Amino acid sequence: MVKEKNITVALDGTGGDRNRQGGIVKAVEFALTLYPALKLVVFGSMELKEKLEHGRFDRRRITFHQASQCIPQDEKARNVLEGYQHSAMRLAVEAVKNGEADACVSAGGTGPLVALSRHILGTIGSMRPALCARLPAGGFKRYALMLDMGANATSSAQDLHDFALLGTAAAKVLLNNEEPRTAILNIGTEQGKGNALVQETRHLIEKDQNLLSEGFLEANRLFCGDADIIVTDGFTGNVALKAAEGVASIFAHGPFFKRLLAKMSWPEWLIPWQYNGSLLLGVNGVVVKSHANAPEQALAVAMVEAAKAVSSGLYDSLRNDPILENKAR
Repeated sequence: MVKEKNITVALDGTGGDRNRQGGIVKAVEFALTLYPALKLVVFGSMELKEKLEHGRFDRRRITFHQASQCIPQDEKARNVLEGYQHSAMRLAVEAVKNGEADACVSAGGTGPLVALSRHILGTIGSMRPALCARLPAGGFKRYALMLDMGANATSSAQDLHDFALLGTAAAKVLLNNEEPRTAILNIGTEQGKGNALVQETRHLIEKDQNLLSEGFLEANRLFCGDADIIVTDGFTGNVALKAAEGVASIFAHGPFFKRLLAKMSWPEWLIPWQYNGSLLLGVNGVVVKSHANAPEQALAVAMVEAAKAVSSGLYDSLRNDPILENKAR
């Protein structure tokens, strides 16, 4: 049996709403258990280093670097790029750039992470990066990809068309689907519904012979498998996903019979943390954004998702996919 090649993930040990050192240690323990070929480079405080020294894992699988700064969740991009030279997030992204790590994971602010990733790693051609989430899609081990989940507050129709191209290229690797169907999130499925943005996006997607268009998709069909790629602007995508997570949380923490009925009808949503970790597609490297309020299990899953993306050759596949050829120049 061939031993799987080790993959190193750089972890921002300071980001997230649940910035508790003990939780990060548990996440590290869980991730190393879930993925035996995983190694970690952790950036954080000396307090975190002390707690990691008591963790239950092979010390040879962890490298620690002190990071004296933590970037606030809502820090402006300009301030992030001009300052915070010793922040855990910046150092984790730089670890990917200099080859110390194969991927980066952070639960810090989306804006700072996107800004640093674009600045340090660069982008595939002129494309704007987009956060891509994997969603359950109405069947056993059947999934769809949705993007953008919040990397861009505003987007043009051309951006959404690029997201469709990114999603299609990614689906070949992440979903093992050579001909994924693309739909645009909208307030209705009728051809005339929606604002100018979705109307123009539909026009661009339908005339692109590299894409298989399914037209529009309403939010109540997000998890029904009607499309393999769901495209939207970052603001709308982030709101839609958080609304769905809120509903899942109500059922997961409700009375016993409500939990039982929900589990019988759709068990995946009772453990939504298993879908944590959105890939930042379009940058020159593998970067994963974990939910800011993710519990330790979810942060561990984000680390594993980053390792799997590296193992699958996702970045090279995107870079070399013919449908992105013009963008990659």
